[in-house]
Amino acid sequence: MNKENAFIDANLLIYLNCIREKEDRTPYEKLYYNVLKTFNAFTDILVIDEVLWISKRNYKVPYEVTINFIHNAISPYVNILDINSNVLTAFLSILSRHNLKPSDAIHIAVMKHNNITIIISEDSDFDAIDGVNRIWL
Repeated sequence: MNKENAFIDANLLIYLNCIREKEDRTPYEKLYYNVLKTFNAFTDILVIDEVLWISKRNYKVPYEVTINFIHNAISPYVNILDINSNVLTAFLSILSRHNLKPSDAIHIAVMKHNNITIIISEDSDFDAIDGVNRIWL
């Protein structure tokens, strides 16, 4: 049986990288495990950028720690999709039709370009996008 594809947004990865208390971290670990078990997991390089920056800025996690997290917990299990000029038209169209941050519109454009309809995200703004199903805790 073929698994469906799902796109992992930055917030899940940031929580996994930054939350240290076991009881607070456990729901995110379970979600990540279930996503990896249930779906072919994808993200894009902009999510990786967000994980690095927000982990450092908001949680004071050094880049070196986040780089190790990327190498050990993301790269082996999640396919990282390119952002290229092929998504530009879709990105601009999505941005002009929806009240999204530009980075979120890029994620949706990358998803559409790669036929991904499921996003793992805390961000309810994605609920307004036709053809996209959001999964969260």
